[in-house]
Order: sequence, then structure tokens, then C-alpha cells
Amino acid sequence: MRTAGLLALLICLVASSTRSESRAQEAPTTFAAVEATAEKLAKEPYKEPPSIEGDMRRLGYDQYRALRPRPDSALWREGQSLFRAEFFPAGFIYEKPVQIFVVDGGTATPIALSTDQFDFSDTGLKTLPQSLTPAGFRLRHPLNRPDKFDEVISFLGASYFRPIGRGQIYGASARGLAIDTAVGKPEEFPSFRAFWLVKPADGAGEMAVWALLDSPSAAGAFSFIVRPGTRTLVDIKSVLFMRNDISLLGIAPLTSMFFAGKASPARDDYRPEIHDSDGLYVATGKGERIWRPLDNPGALGGSAFQDSNPRGFGLMQRERDFERYQDTGAALHVRPSLWVEPVGDWGDGEVRLVEIPTQAETNDNIVAFWVSRWPAKKGERKEYAYRLYALSDEAALAPAGRTVATRVGAVPGQPKQRRMVVEFAGGELASLEPEQPVTSDVGLTNAKLKRTYVEALPWKRGWRLFIDFEPDGGKKPVDLRAVLRLRGQTLTETWTGVFRP
Repeated sequence: MRTAGLLALLICLVASSTRSESRAQEAPTTFAAVEATAEKLAKEPYKEPPSIEGDMRRLGYDQYRALRPRPDSALWREGQSLFRAEFFPAGFIYEKPVQIFVVDGGTATPIALSTDQFDFSDTGLKTLPQSLTPAGFRLRHPLNRPDKFDEVISFLGASYFRPIGRGQIYGASARGLAIDTAVGKPEEFPSFRAFWLVKPADGAGEMAVWALLDSPSAAGAFSFIVRPGTRTLVDIKSVLFMRNDISLLGIAPLTSMFFAGKASPARDDYRPEIHDSDGLYVATGKGERIWRPLDNPGALGGSAFQDSNPRGFGLMQRERDFERYQDTGAALHVRPSLWVEPVGDWGDGEVRLVEIPTQAETNDNIVAFWVSRWPAKKGERKEYAYRLYALSDEAALAPAGRTVATRVGAVPGQPKQRRMVVEFAGGELASLEPEQPVTSDVGLTNAKLKRTYVEALPWKRGWRLFIDFEPDGGKKPVDLRAVLRLRGQTLTETWTGVFRP
């Protein structure tokens, strides 16, 4: 087993400079030691870690997916733990090895992989590789049945990780950190260089994971407390150290795929909708709830929602009807929504949404994250804590009427005008008779508002808003906002949309 290396050396150096020899040996078993390592790392020049070579790196997508861990190789499989860990070997596009330690009883033991831990029979490799190194891991838990250990979270590639809850399958992803995303310069993709898996007690319903993050502009220490359930919850603490000034520091970034939805142009495809998430949802510090439907734009698109001390934001999969997808293989209707709840005050800033044009559903083209009003400067330390949920009960986050569909089209007989049709349901809307005087409050930019009207959909227990507008004629996007009201009382969340000429 590998017992040395740059990371282990750094840990020992940091610990020995501040503690006695006996305490130094314990340092790798504490999150404080990981934080100290990140701080020291940020003061040194960045060094790109080496990539693996050989057949493992040359594996294709299908070959790498066919490489399966053997059931008897899972960590903690012989005890009474409710968690088991399995490891991903470095290969395919995951060519950067990571170090993984198991913390147990005051010691941290590095994980080493061997070929007999994996089934290579479907990979097409004629000879087995001489050695394997870990690139990531996944945790299993009896999530859906007491006699079966299901995946609940995986960490693989850069700083990506994916949690899922009961009855869900992998979809949207989270990241440790986003740097310079869509700011007109090359984006940095920070990576987790090492992990510590803290062995859970027998029968424990939660498990701790620590991680060391590194990139050319920053280093950081992350703590993850994973609690599987109907809503799988991950309590996250990140402590960040700036190597350099950073143009954009994205906190709690989420990544997803939106290829086609209700407002998308007609396609030669039997599936009406194709997406892992269909909207951005924001709960502001002042209590406003905002819904923004996602788009697969013709050009790079960006939106910002300014706020102070946000209560939450997330990429949601609100559409749960299989009929809207017609895809039994991808099962898009059971992909998780990812919801971020800040712990403590995050101050002034904005939730930023980036939409990237894509010609394939295999590309993640949606990113959302928090950006502080105050730029990140070299030598600074920043700390953020938040809760990340993987959930499928989106309606519970939106107690008022919520947006369930957004459609766009032409206004008959008016070639210069466009029409947005927004459908709302839930909250008090379900109990309102069609005769109730429901009205709308609509605002927009870069266009003239021509007409709005509201109609009831009693057979769906919902209401629909029509917005007719005429763009100014330039290339600037038209931003729209709308809510439904009854005698001055707000009935719905704030719907926001964009029309790109």
C-alpha cells in the first residue's frame, strides 16, 4: 500500500510544526489537519498532478462503465455498518489519481487497489493492467430496501459529486467550487486531490467524508456529512484559501442537462422533453420565491438574481410525469432535484445561472452557483456552510402557487409579437373557482407589453397567464417577470423568463 507521497508529507509537515510528535501522528485523522494542509498548499505554487498512462487511460466510455467492482471488494461489507464504499480506478477521462484514506480508531490508512477487486470481463482488455490507482469512490446504503445496498453518493472527476435520494437515479451533479465560469476567459476546474472516509459506527445513519481541493487559483478543505433518505441530505462545510485573485468564485455550484422542454422548437424525436432539470428555483433573503425555466439557447446565456443572505437555490426537475419524457431507459422523470440551503449569512451577492448551447443530451450545459458581491483576493480565507438536498418532492419547497409549464409562440395575426403562456398550480389556486377575479402583475424589459390575461383551468385545478409582447427590434433579450394575485394578495411564486430574439 502507498504510505507516502506529497500529500502525506504535507500533512506531516503541517502537524509537526504546531504539535508534539504524538499529536502529529494523529493529525491526519482530523478535519483541522485537512484544513491546515489546504492553507499550506495555497501558499505554494500550484503543481499539476501527473496523469496515468497505459490501457486504463485509453478506455472508452462504454469500456469504463463495464468495469465493475466485485461485490466482495466493498469496504465494511463484513461488519454491521449501514454504509459500504466502492472505488473507481483511474481511467478513461478520469486520468488523475487521488489519494483515499480510511479514518478508523485514530489512524488514517491509505487505500490501495488491485485488479482482483474488479471484473474486467466486459471491458475488452486483453491483458489486465499491472497496477490501479483510485480516481474516486461511491457510498452505498440500504436506501430503498433493507436487504440491498444502493448508491447514495459518488465522487468522481474534478470536484464533482452526485447525491441521490430514495427512488431516484443519478442526474444533476454538484461541485466543490467553480472558478471563472462563463466570464470570457478559460474556466478553472478545481479537483479533489484526496479524500478521508471516516468509518461510521455500526448502525449509524450518517457518515463523514473530508476532501482536499486544489487548483491554480485556490485550495480548500471540505467536510461532507452524508445522511441518506427520501431526501438525501449532505451537510457541507468548505474552507477556502486563495492562491491568486479570482474573477469569479462560484460557491455551491450545481450542474445539469437541459436539451429540450415545453418551449423548445420542434425536433425529429419521439420524446417530448429531454432534461435532468427544468428550472432554477430561488428563495431570496426577503422571502420571495422565484422560478426560472431552463433553456437550451442558441448562444451562451447568463442570468443573475441579486440577493442578500439567500435562503436557498437549486436546479429542479419539477416535471415528474413519465408521459412528458417517454424514455424508459433514461428515466428522466426520477432524476433528483438538487437544493442548496445556506447555513449562516452569506451576505450580498447573486445566484448566477449559465445556460450553454448543446447539440447533444449527453452534455451537461446548465450551471448555477452563488457569487459574493466581494471579489476573492489572494491570501484570503473564506468559509461557507450549506445543506445540499437530493429530493423529488419539489412542491414542498413552493407552498404558494408554482409554475408547472412555460410555453412560447407567435401571436396570431401579429407577426412582430410573441406570446408567453405560463401555467400555475398548487397553493390556493387549487381551491379557487373560475369566477374569482384573479389578475396578473407583469413586468418586462426591451419590449412593449401588448396584452395580458388570465384564465382558469378547472379540470387541472390551475390557472394560466398569457403575455403578449413586442420586442424592441434589437438583439437584446427580453426579460419578463410575473405573478398572479387575488384582490392584492399574491397567489404564486415569481415566474421569470427570457426571450432571445
